[in-house]
Amino acid sequence: MSTLSLNVRFTAKPGQEAALRETLQNMIEPTLAEEGCLGYELYLHPTDPSRVVLLEEWVDVAALAEHFQTPHLKQCIADMEDILAEPLQMRRFTDA
Repeated sequence: MSTLSLNVRFTAKPGQEAALRETLQNMIEPTLAEEGCLGYELYLHPTDPSRVVLLEEWVDVAALAEHFQTPHLKQCIADMEDILAEPLQMRRFTDA
């Protein structure tokens, strides 16, 4: 069975950069505690504070599907409505 990796890109509205980072940082601990989560790391763009990348790794698609049902992710998605300048971009990858 292949693991599932995600590359999720976010762009904050002007003035919402700190809110974006805080919202995503608040997701790290509860997400890493989820069964099936192998990694959940936040990276900031080196020159553009409005851009953030989240790298996730899951044991399988089912674990990710369960993550999508968690209260902390649902709250994060709701909070993002006022923070994001554009829809997030999510790319999925599996190991070779």
